[in-house]
Amino acid sequence: MSVSMLHNVSTLPLDPAIVDIDRQWKAAGIPDLYEGGNGPVSRERAHNVRAFLYPKPKLPQGSIASRTIPGPGGDIDVRIIRPLEGAVTGTLVYFHGGGWVVGDLESHEAHAIRLANRAGVVVLNVAYRLAPEHRFPAAADDAEAAMRWAAANLAALGGADKPLAVGGDSAGGNLAAVAALYCRDHGIALACQLLMYPATNLTGRGGPEKSYLGEDAEQKALDPRVSPLKASTLAGLAPAILGVGVHDFLYHDNMVYAAALKAANVALCLRVYGDLNHGFFSYTAVSTASAAAADQLCDDLRAHLST
Repeated sequence: MSVSMLHNVSTLPLDPAIVDIDRQWKAAGIPDLYEGGNGPVSRERAHNVRAFLYPKPKLPQGSIASRTIPGPGGDIDVRIIRPLEGAVTGTLVYFHGGGWVVGDLESHEAHAIRLANRAGVVVLNVAYRLAPEHRFPAAADDAEAAMRWAAANLAALGGADKPLAVGGDSAGGNLAAVAALYCRDHGIALACQLLMYPATNLTGRGGPEKSYLGEDAEQKALDPRVSPLKASTLAGLAPAILGVGVHDFLYHDNMVYAAALKAANVALCLRVYGDLNHGFFSYTAVSTASAAAADQLCDDLRAHLST
């Protein structure tokens, strides 16, 4: 789908399975994930909401190994997740979503398993530092450190002769876009960036963004390491796969970034889902529409790495 076709995308009713998630959430009286601005409280709330409303899908899995890699603020916990079977297509460094405040290796392990099995990649799932305990640039610093480590250790991951990609969802999509800029500017060969409903422009936003940025949030949001859209140029970036639902609060943000990528002559595979909203990659156990979209994005990644 090209950017010129965006106005032809049909807005369908939100998938009923996702509507039901919202209904149950409200009926249970559960506050917004980020209400209160307390990191540990938000993480516990997120853990309980996931278990109650959208548990992880049960997927067959290959080997999963935990280890640490060096980071600017100390060792970074990672998991290396390999495909269950079949030839390996490359390495994917993956950053989880959660508004830079919640989420962890466990909450997004099924994302990584699906990507590993369906796209054939070895996934390096990264537990970057979270806000508000660790504000910007901690998460961006960790993301860049993970890219450096992966690029230097491809032989132990998906293979020294296979391509390197980066990906993430929501806040993790933001970090993936930041990492793609870093790779371009520091000579790290990157075959693809998988951006699932990424936050690419944090100017004028509230919520978890304020926990991430802290004081002078609006000024910090002008930094391309916060808002990739603010980069002086997007030219020369790795080909992008961008997936977003029409009902996503970041839909407009994503459309603007997609147009900016195309204007910079960055190859773009844009997937727009008329019946989905933010976070659909997490709803695959309860929403068949979400599972179909997630599988399509995995297939797109495989295609990009196999050419």
